[in-house]
Amino acid sequence: MRPPRCFLCGLTHWDLDGGEGIDASFTLVHFGLNAEEQALAEARDREGWVGHPENVEWFCGEHVAQAKAKEHLHWREALTQLRNPAR
Repeated sequence: MRPPRCFLCGLTHWDLDGGEGIDASFTLVHFGLNAEEQALAEARDREGWVGHPENVEWFCGEHVAQAKAKEHLHWREALTQLRNPAR
């Protein structure tokens, strides 16, 4: 898993004052997968794969609500819409 870095603004735990914990400042949001990607993810889980899934991103407290509003979408569509809100 990658360390916390907001997908939208790039905020990291290094940017915080030190008084806030990572758990309180960043949230992982899981977006949708298609059937083929879901099957691959399940196979990776069975094999004990370790890494950062393609459909999961970190968001800071300022952006997590925007991200959660899109978590029902396929990850590519969700991330595209989050990057380009006018879409």
